[in-house]
Amino acid sequence: MTDTPNPKPSRSFWGSLKGHILHPELTPKQVAWSFGIGFSIAWNPFLGLHTGMILLLCLFARHLHRPLIFLACFINNPWTLVPMATASTMLGSGLLGRGWKVDLSTIQWGEIGWRSFASREGFTHLTTMFKPILAPYLLGGMVMSILALPLGYWVMHQVALKLRARHLYEAGE
Repeated sequence: MTDTPNPKPSRSFWGSLKGHILHPELTPKQVAWSFGIGFSIAWNPFLGLHTGMILLLCLFARHLHRPLIFLACFINNPWTLVPMATASTMLGSGLLGRGWKVDLSTIQWGEIGWRSFASREGFTHLTTMFKPILAPYLLGGMVMSILALPLGYWVMHQVALKLRARHLYEAGE
């Protein structure tokens, strides 16, 4: 019987993610909490604060997988921001009894620019434009954020348990 060398670890995205999920020093519950918290922060409606929230969390939470929290949070990125914000706004609108349609006719997209954030007048004009959808967006985002925590936890816990079982099986333990 000849000993075969261990195959090189995969450098693919899935291989790296699998390595984080199979982290030997963390339990599947800690991995699941890490993902669930990051996924919850991803749905938080306060844009621009996600990274700061994670950094503060990482200072105080020692038994969580920090890279996995960041990975889960960055599900909300420039490519997914519009669908996530739309889903949040539609949910909030439905919860407020306004129906599932969102009226964007009052928003003048061409007028939004850096000056909208740089001056008091620009910011006032911006908030006036977004007022009809601001409450539904905030409410829907908070509800989605609350729902994302148990959903993210459950999904990642199942994935971690299955990956660890398969890993132990393949290792022959």
